[in-house]
Amino acid sequence: MKRILALFALGLGCSSAMANTGIINFEGSVKAGGTCPISVVTPGGPGLPKLYLGDFKAEDFTAAGMKTPLQRFALRLDPATCPSPPADTTVTFNAGFGADPTGKLYALQSGVGYSEGFALAIYDKSNAQLDPGAASVTYVLDPTKPTDMNFTAQLHTTAAKVTEGHIATSVDFAVEIP
Repeated sequence: MKRILALFALGLGCSSAMANTGIINFEGSVKAGGTCPISVVTPGGPGLPKLYLGDFKAEDFTAAGMKTPLQRFALRLDPATCPSPPADTTVTFNAGFGADPTGKLYALQSGVGYSEGFALAIYDKSNAQLDPGAASVTYVLDPTKPTDMNFTAQLHTTAAKVTEGHIATSVDFAVEIP
C-alpha cells in the first residue's frame, strides 16, 4: 500500500511540474440608464456586438501618423422604441481610457498583452474628426422610421513603432434627443 501511495504522490509532483501560467482578459461595462435605447449597427444593417478594427502587422507601421482602413458603424435610433418628433441632434463621444497626449484621439487599453503605439480616431458623416468630448455635425431624426447616424473609425499610430498585442478601447456616446 505504501508503494501505491508513493507512486501517487510522485505522479502528483510530476503533473504540477508541467503547469504553465497565462492571462485571462475580462471585458464588460456598466452604464447609466437612458431615455431611449440606441443600437450600434452596421450602417443599414444588423447590430454589432463589437466594432472590429482589423488585424495588422507591427512591421507595417514605421512612423507616427500612419492610419489603418476606415471601419463604418452607425448609431440607430428607432421611433418604435423611442418616439421623438422630427428634430436635429448631435452625438458626443467620450474616451473610456482617456485621450491621447494631443487630445485629438481616443487612447487604447494598455498593459500586459495590449498593443502600444496606436490611438483611435472617430469621424462623423461629414468626415470631420471628432475629438473626445466634441459634438458631431447635426443628424436629422426621422419620427417614422429608424435613423442611422453614420460614423467611421480608424487607428492612428502615435509612435514610430507599434508593439504586438491586443487592440481594445471603450468609448461612451451621448445623443442629445430633444
